Amino acid sequence: MITLIALFIIAFLSGVFFWYRRRQATRPAAKPLPAHLPVSQDLPVKYGKDEIVLMVKDPYWLYAYWELSDTKKDELKRRFGLTAWEKSLPKLRIYDLTNHPYDFLQAPFFEIAITDMADNWYIHTGKPCSTFCVDLGRWFPEYGFVTIARSNIVTTPADKPSSVIDPLWPPLEACWQAVERYGKGRGLSSPELVKK
Repeated sequence: MITLIALFIIAFLSGVFFWYRRRQATRPAAKPLPAHLPVSQDLPVKYGKDEIVLMVKDPYWLYAYWELSDTKKDELKRRFGLTAWEKSLPKLRIYDLTNHPYDFLQAPFFEIAITDMADNWYIHTGKPCSTFCVDLGRWFPEYGFVTIARSNIVTTPADKPSSVIDPLWPPLEACWQAVERYGKGRGLSSPELVKK
């Protein structure tokens, strides 16, 4: 009896082994990965545009990125002298337009000194529910701040839950108050509460 069980186990295992070997032989070979994947050239490093883009990171922070072309630098050199770029300092001027929409002359602002190597910057405003715009410019000792590019206008979100309640999504507190007001002790069901 033991011999019969042993022969059965050996036959079963050899059958599984031969089935596995035949399956491996009929499976197509996997293609090897290329040694060097080509680098995609779809996106250019620069677009040749003089612009600054402002985005909201959270209620307290903004993020700006920009690009300046060599043409713009040459224009500043023609306008302010050949050494204008080297003698001036790059700065970001952040306007708080919350109480002065589109009035850049009356709006309060602050400046951040940046480096010539920078092409993006995180800006701490610390003011939720406020509207901002950023100028990228250079500070010249003789002329003051000269704007090179102006960003879009953004508004930071609130740093607390909204006080506006959507009637289709009332807070749980309001639902329980309705149940207490209309259904307590009366044995009303949900459809009957909705009618009330």
